[in-house]
Amino acid sequence: MPMAKGSADLETCPVTDDILKKLLDSALNATAEITGKWPAAQRAAMAVYCYRRAHLRSLGLQLAAQCEQSDLVREAGTAGEMIYLQSKTAGAATDDLKTRPRGTRPPVSLHIV
Repeated sequence: MPMAKGSADLETCPVTDDILKKLLDSALNATAEITGKWPAAQRAAMAVYCYRRAHLRSLGLQLAAQCEQSDLVREAGTAGEMIYLQSKTAGAATDDLKTRPRGTRPPVSLHIV
């Protein structure tokens, strides 16, 4: 699948610095309030932009969860599909981290299936 037009530029943020600062300063559950009125293409572009940066990946997944799969695919091709799938399963992974005591590892099972 060819790369989409918007995903060729990896360095340019699709929103202004002020909006990016608002997103970073907001609680993660408040992103829907900020991005809710954005066009779908801009929300998908911002999700891909954030996901491609390790320190913004959780924000990118949260934004991707608000996007349609087709918008993310249009923005980033196959990578957009992967981001969409990860955004749908990201909640389960973070819930597991919240329920475990800090500093503990998940139990290891040697059960053979």
